[in-house]
Amino acid sequence: MPGKFEVHNLWPIPVYKSVLPVREKWKVLIKGIEYERTHINNSDISKDRFLLNSMPELKKEIEDHCEHYVRKYLTVKNNAEFYLLNSWSNIHGPGEYSQIHCHANALISGVYYPIFPKKSGNLAFHKSWGFKNISDQAIQLEYEEHNNITSAQYVLDISEGDIVLFPSHLDHSVYENKTNENRFSIAFNFFVKGVFGKEEYKLEIKWVKK
Repeated sequence: MPGKFEVHNLWPIPVYKSVLPVREKWKVLIKGIEYERTHINNSDISKDRFLLNSMPELKKEIEDHCEHYVRKYLTVKNNAEFYLLNSWSNIHGPGEYSQIHCHANALISGVYYPIFPKKSGNLAFHKSWGFKNISDQAIQLEYEEHNNITSAQYVLDISEGDIVLFPSHLDHSVYENKTNENRFSIAFNFFVKGVFGKEEYKLEIKWVKK
């Protein structure tokens, strides 16, 4: 038998989950706005792609959660200023789901659940083929235990009022809504501005309002 040993789990992907208590006026607002069908026909999406601008209290709460995520957990320095790019609401009716996807052209993405009937579909994250342990596409190893190291997907149990933030490149999906009620979510993306690097590698990213 081997003697004493250590295992080092290198470069985990951080997913942040917290609770943001829902206000009734937020529910009323997202139920009353205009929606259109998505091009893949599996949900409805708000026509307003900057939805949180009309919900300033919720916008501020989400920005605060992003700050907590990037400063307290990721320990990003203050030269990087994270700002909200866009935001929209989704409706998944009975039998509908969100396919596996990631969010391009962003650094931090997230979702908030202001209306979430129980058992209306959990949030799943999917391991890319680029994140390997000792297996690849040619060999499908079986594991004694499925956890965040061995599993091809990792599922978060979702309840109403949950907020989740994650790196935008991370593939994710939402399970089928198996209730008779609509599931409402608000998705959003953050990017960054500031001065990065030094000397000849110095780069400034800034947002200019037109």
